[in-house]
Amino acid sequence: MSILFKRIIVSTIIMMALLLIFIPSKNSILEVFRLTDEPNIITKGNFGMSLTIDLSYADAKFIEWLNEEKSPYPLLMVDPDLLERSPTLVKVIKAKNIPIGLLGRNSDFYEVNPSQLEKDISTFNSIMKQSPLWFRTRDYVFLPDVTKVLWKEQINMLAASKILSDSKDLKLSKGDIISIPYHQEERLPLKEIDRLIQNNSFQPIEETIFGYSVKTKKTP
Repeated sequence: MSILFKRIIVSTIIMMALLLIFIPSKNSILEVFRLTDEPNIITKGNFGMSLTIDLSYADAKFIEWLNEEKSPYPLLMVDPDLLERSPTLVKVIKAKNIPIGLLGRNSDFYEVNPSQLEKDISTFNSIMKQSPLWFRTRDYVFLPDVTKVLWKEQINMLAASKILSDSKDLKLSKGDIISIPYHQEERLPLKEIDRLIQNNSFQPIEETIFGYSVKTKKTP
C-alpha cells in the first residue's frame, strides 16, 4: 500500500470523525439560541425564507392537502386542543415527520391563567411523545411569565417577520419567517398557500436561522 494511499485513508477517517462531532442536535440548537443571558424572540433569520402555519383547525380538506405535500414542509404551529381533537392530523404529522411546534393562546389568556402554558406543553408532550422546540402565542406577544416558563422548558420563542392573512402578494426578503393563519374563523385558502409555496423557495426553519439543515429524529 503506497504512502499516498495511506494518507488519503487517514484524512478520510479524520474528516468523518469531525463531521460526527459537529452534527447538530436539538441540544446544540438550544445552545445557539442562548447567545445572551436573557431569552430572545426569534422573528427573522439570515438565510433564505421559511413558511409557518398557525393551525387550530384541520378539516378533511386540510388533512388531504397536508398528506399530499412534499418536503420541505412548512413548520406547523399547532394548537394543543387540535392535537387532542384530531388523531388523524397527528397520524399524518408523525408518518411524514412534518416539523411541528406549539401554538399557544393569546398572551392575555396566559396572564389570567398562568398555569395554562405548562398544561399546554404537557398536552403536546403527551401526544407527540416529545417536547416542542418552538412556541408562539396567537398574538405573537410573549409576556414575562410566559418567557420564564419557556426558558425553563428550553422551548424557543418564535414570532414572524411577515404575516399573510389574505391573498395579497407579500414582498419577501432574505431571512423572512412567514406566518399563515389557518383557523376556523380565519384562514387562507389552500390554493393560495399552494401558490405561495410554488412561487417561493421555502426551506426548514433551522436553515433560515442557522444556514444549515438539521436532521431531526422521526416522531414516535
